Amino acid sequence: MNSQVDIVVIGDSKLGHEAIKLLAAEQITLKFAFISREFKKSTTKDFLNVEYIKNEVIFTDYKNRLFGCYLQNGDIIFCTHLIIATGLSYEPLIVNSKEPPNVYNKVEELPKRSKDLPAVVIGQKNSDIKFALEVAKKFKHVYFCTEQFSIAGATQANLKKLKEVSNLVILPNTSIIKFNTNEGLLKSVDLSNYSTITCSAIFVKTASSPETGFVAKKLIQKNDLGYLETDLKAESTLVPKCYAIGNCCAKSNKKMFAAMIENVKKDF
Repeated sequence: MNSQVDIVVIGDSKLGHEAIKLLAAEQITLKFAFISREFKKSTTKDFLNVEYIKNEVIFTDYKNRLFGCYLQNGDIIFCTHLIIATGLSYEPLIVNSKEPPNVYNKVEELPKRSKDLPAVVIGQKNSDIKFALEVAKKFKHVYFCTEQFSIAGATQANLKKLKEVSNLVILPNTSIIKFNTNEGLLKSVDLSNYSTITCSAIFVKTASSPETGFVAKKLIQKNDLGYLETDLKAESTLVPKCYAIGNCCAKSNKKMFAAMIENVKKDF
């Protein structure tokens, strides 16, 4: 089914919500489509002129002065203005096993017997320190493995917190090279430093990539990491009226966001 609106916002991010609220609250007769794979529980349908579409955009293009958003269910949403407000997706760094057992991307409520055994946290960024500290509250022993000698962007305050936790051991320049299982469950892991750790769970939340796979190159240029390149007006450098905001961008700030809002308001 095909339909047309004035503005499409893709991505249930903080800036996506802010863009919808600021534009939909204006005294302008506009029709919005807000598209996201998953909407937060806190998402409220505040405006009658906004259609909330729970679906995934798999491709975007630009023809005859209209943007086309092709959805996974086969629908196409056309619009005159497109705002891309997607964030980041996290992927495990473990690549030597297609189905690694007991690997989690968030702190799960595991059986008590699992918590009696050590857990392994894999991380390489400052944001992973908080994750490791959360895991340490659940398990008696935790090993924090980072593939580098230092944690990228780690603040002194966060490093101090990490070192002060008695049941947490930091293993720099260390990665997992092999899983050892017993009856389909994780038993231990072999590390690159030639040691083996008995453990019941692995927690990974470190490898991040921008959700921009659906964005055609003719809309917005991407850098080598997949982040969208935008100019100082938060506007596409290739197609006017196509904007990108938030974590999907190589650069983004409040001034750029404000400029994008003003540009859209001027057009209508």
